[in-house]
Amino acid sequence: MLKRICPLLMLLPMLASAAVPPEFKVTGLASWQLGRLMINGIPFTLDNRTRFDDGLTEDTLGGTWVELEGVVQGETNLVHEIDRADRRHDHDMDIVGTVQEGRLWGYGASDDSLNPFEGRWADLECRFDGKVLSACRRDD
Repeated sequence: MLKRICPLLMLLPMLASAAVPPEFKVTGLASWQLGRLMINGIPFTLDNRTRFDDGLTEDTLGGTWVELEGVVQGETNLVHEIDRADRRHDHDMDIVGTVQEGRLWGYGASDDSLNPFEGRWADLECRFDGKVLSACRRDD
């Protein structure tokens, strides 16, 4: 009996993690387009649980550098937290998402550092010059 239960117990963590939506993190210049928050032309959804930090409000987001954290639910990028980002002093970016066609949340890389993560969900730390990423590596 115990031999049959053990393999099932090993599967439980995998089944539980499959139900959890992947968490994302991205920094960028916020804009409002078609009534939605956008970074690099990618839409992000706010709801009544979205937490605004650093004195930000929906009315002050447009044209502001922000860091977004949230989850991907199907085709929706649901934002849980919005922080102000200071691009003048921070040249590194922690960024979490899927690398697609050599881009991550609309940012390309000036080197080949995104290539190993193509098509995969990645938690990365990259150099950022305000427009493109470089020297991306797994964030430990």
